[in-house]
Amino acid sequence: MKILPAVVAILTLMTAPSAAQENNEFKPSGKFFGLLFANYHTSFSGGDNVSAFEVTRSYFGYDFSFSKEISSRVMYDGTTEVINGKTIYSGYLRNAYLQYDNGRFLVRGGLIGMEQISMMEKIWSYRFITKPPIDYSGMIMPADLGLMTKFPAGEMVTFDLAVTNGRGFKDVTPNGTYRLSAGFTLIPADNMLIRGFYDMMGPAGRMQRTASIVAAWTGQRFNAGAEYLRQDNASMFEGQDYSGISLFASVPVAEKVKLFARWDRIMSATMEGAEDPWNNRDGSYIFTGIDISPVKNVRISPNFTGYLPAGSGSDNISTIGLNIMAKF
Repeated sequence: MKILPAVVAILTLMTAPSAAQENNEFKPSGKFFGLLFANYHTSFSGGDNVSAFEVTRSYFGYDFSFSKEISSRVMYDGTTEVINGKTIYSGYLRNAYLQYDNGRFLVRGGLIGMEQISMMEKIWSYRFITKPPIDYSGMIMPADLGLMTKFPAGEMVTFDLAVTNGRGFKDVTPNGTYRLSAGFTLIPADNMLIRGFYDMMGPAGRMQRTASIVAAWTGQRFNAGAEYLRQDNASMFEGQDYSGISLFASVPVAEKVKLFARWDRIMSATMEGAEDPWNNRDGSYIFTGIDISPVKNVRISPNFTGYLPAGSGSDNISTIGLNIMAKF
């Protein structure tokens, strides 16, 4: 992160002329924040069933504003992951960054969340039940070490650019490879959003390339959208390509109650000399349920999840769950 000190110096020069004129009423301050995802579920597969209580994610962090434009965030994330066939709890530093934001131009450097994941979580809106497909498929890491900027181009379009290590927030070993990402968010009309994304990493010939395009409608009567995503040369292995389609919708049925559904399809290429596609995550994914929000920042969802593998030798997996989200 040799470029980060230079960026900080530039931001200091940008804000220095206005420091003397800054509103005397501004006082540096901060606030704590946190989030919890928990569930009880029963899964059925191949004639067997397994039930369990889980806390799948919990994070705790602190935001601090040094001035009206300069702020910082540190966030610790506790989550579950599978290691040697066992699901265990692990904790990681998820965010640790310095940010300049004057309301139109934003620069953020350090351990940062990826803008594409953040945007897809907002569009999907049910992260406490499942991740967006571009996240759970492994095409993009949710956080990484690097630098990003975001700025508008007119009234309808916002662009974002990022340079990151490309290995996520768990692997910080330097290897000289960088991931270059670019995205745009277009709002052509009220309640309508179009999001495009492209990134690349690695040397020519086996360069990993990722792309996504999503269109969504968010209105009072219903929300709906569709996404196409693709990655070529995954993990920088030539010919290791895969793609996906996602359709999602939600409909309010009462003041604090919604029905939602999503269908994903993941498809991968068959490598030369192989008989089956290379990706063991190929298949269809179904998510549907009820979203109940009894009070602000608390959501409860009875739901159903189904996985239909593309391969003939694997069993379908069905899960009935009760998921809870709480944040402050």
